[in-house]
Amino acid sequence: MEDEKMETSKTERDWLRNISEKRTTPTEKEEKKETQPKAAKKKPAAKKDRQKHGHGFGDIAGMDSLKQMVREGFINILQNHELAEAYGIRPPSMLFYGPAGCGKTFFAEKMAEEVGIHFIKVVPDDIASSLVHGTQEKIGELFKDAEKHAPTLLFFDEFDAMVPRRTGNENNQHYDNEVNEFLCMLNNASEKGIYVLAATNHPERIDKAVLRTGRIDELVYVDMPDNEARKNLFLLELAKLPKDEDIDMERLAELTEGYNCSDITYIVKSAARKKFNEAVDSEDRQLRRITQSQLEEIIAKRSPSVSRHDIREFERVRSEFSPKDEGCKHVSIGFC
Repeated sequence: MEDEKMETSKTERDWLRNISEKRTTPTEKEEKKETQPKAAKKKPAAKKDRQKHGHGFGDIAGMDSLKQMVREGFINILQNHELAEAYGIRPPSMLFYGPAGCGKTFFAEKMAEEVGIHFIKVVPDDIASSLVHGTQEKIGELFKDAEKHAPTLLFFDEFDAMVPRRTGNENNQHYDNEVNEFLCMLNNASEKGIYVLAATNHPERIDKAVLRTGRIDELVYVDMPDNEARKNLFLLELAKLPKDEDIDMERLAELTEGYNCSDITYIVKSAARKKFNEAVDSEDRQLRRITQSQLEEIIAKRSPSVSRHDIREFERVRSEFSPKDEGCKHVSIGFC
């Protein structure tokens, strides 16, 4: 009898608890779930990273003069903050420009690794918005986030698409407003620990006000890889692949005059794919080594992706934007 009373008491307590907590049935829960609006998934604004992995400039073949100039004009200042403060100097904001496929974006990423600071990479799609003033808000948020995690290297790829020349045309007013927002955010950004680096293949399309000192301080021409750089590119690309020991890097560099970094990477990848398929089709499935003749055969069948006409056009643009470059062969960075 006492057991029955205890069981009844337990049942009553459970029933009262359910009433007091106003528990809903599974059906009610499902209905509630269906009527609640789904939270919109927020797309990440940009690629963010604290660049402490990798080998920095050690992963870049060639570009020795550019590395040295960036080290003296940018990296040394960040790594010797107190001394730089005594001289009243900060790293300059920079625009890398030049032919496509010459390593501007890759150089920026390795630059962040070299100094080991927060890195944010932004492409045009990251700040695009279908909402009125949506892009302006994203630009503001981006700089706020960079300041929050300062020191930050804020890198804008395809910068010409973000800050095109303003026309004053009412139909393009939203683009003009976006450029105006960039102008405000770029003003002396380094004072907030935001170091701006941008890259473009078309500096002539960028609004002139953006390129004013205090917003973008330095225009740096990134040229096609020279003979030494091409040789080092082949060395770097082939380093971890099965290959013959007698591959003549000097000869490969000579054969690829006028080829950019992306072209050389593609040549090596093409050779690797061919040897991979040979290994797959073989009975023993043993590694097949990349050979000199194979690489030369691929080079003979592939033209440079940047034409001579393109190179002449880039030299014309360079003479306009960097007229004091010595014979259009030297670039001054920072305080050199």
